[in-house]
Amino acid sequence: MNTIDKHAVDEAIAQAFKEVRTAMNSHNEKSLHMYTEALTALLELRRAMTAEQPLRS
Repeated sequence: MNTIDKHAVDEAIAQAFKEVRTAMNSHNEKSLHMYTEALTALLELRRAMTAEQPLRS
């Protein structure tokens, strides 16, 4: 996963979180479900990217 930009993933996570919050505030269940799924996938991707990093000595 060296070709995936960590900063771009972090920005996508932040945007998805904003969309989840907006969907919650507007009580839009369909959007809430969609953006929650997207946020979960992005967080899993970020976790996998972090797990691949070698430990620093």
